[in-house]
Amino acid sequence: MKAGLMLMRKHKVGAIALLAAAALTLSACTTVPESSEAETPSADVVATIDSSALVRAGHLTTCMDMPYQPFQYFDENGDPTGVDIDLVTEVAARLGLKPNFQNSVFDTIIAAVNSGKCDMLWADQYVTPERVEQLDMVAYWRAAEVVVVANDNPKNISSKDELCGLKAAGQKGGADVAALEEMSAACVANGDPAIEILQFPRSPDAYQALISGAADAWVTEQVAALLLMQEKGSPIKIADTFFIGGDDGGKTAFSFRKGDTTVSDPVMAAVQSMVDDGTWASIWEKWGLTDAMIDPPEMIS
Repeated sequence: MKAGLMLMRKHKVGAIALLAAAALTLSACTTVPESSEAETPSADVVATIDSSALVRAGHLTTCMDMPYQPFQYFDENGDPTGVDIDLVTEVAARLGLKPNFQNSVFDTIIAAVNSGKCDMLWADQYVTPERVEQLDMVAYWRAAEVVVVANDNPKNISSKDELCGLKAAGQKGGADVAALEEMSAACVANGDPAIEILQFPRSPDAYQALISGAADAWVTEQVAALLLMQEKGSPIKIADTFFIGGDDGGKTAFSFRKGDTTVSDPVMAAVQSMVDDGTWASIWEKWGLTDAMIDPPEMIS
């Protein structure tokens, strides 16, 4: 995948590494606010959403699962920041709205949007057939999965195919655990022991399991692992890299309720205007992630 170490070339690694550490600490030790807002930039309104269709009048209410640096997390002041925060804030401005971020647990986030808690999802979900049955998804960047191990790698893991019989951590409800379940099934089919899958509600918890020795490996998205590895003294390394769904996999999306064109059409008009005037690419460039973006985003329904 192009979005490998190249992603770090333009990134302000020092500042982001500190923020990543702050995000991990915040997740582990405090309860984050249910709803947070960001300042709305000045932008021309290109489309509107009928206020009766919005969860909160005057706002684009978006369900996320923070922290997931560098896409959506809290800075040292407790304010939302990241690639996704910048993108949603700009989309909202072009709809004449303010952003309203609802922090939701990842494995219940589809139910959150379908029950009307938010207008849309922007939670960096992999595109899967099961999710496409429930949502209208828009692929906007492409991610690789990685097998992360401790620096000393006591089990000598060098490939995802070497996890049979070992303990591997992943985020509950995410593609990480789904990938581990598929790998475990392959182990059993080959006559090897199953993988002991340790599921955690958030990625930082899975990371802590690895560095504490409770897990032998951690399966996660590549960008998050690379950022953590930039931290001074971070005790981890990448043992293997792969795409879920094969070489054409790794598409990651924001999403709408199935058939909810009242929201999706205006949002996509705002996104298209950002693509057309270069704002879309400039936000990805700001974060040093140009190689990861899909330009233009691809609607999958």
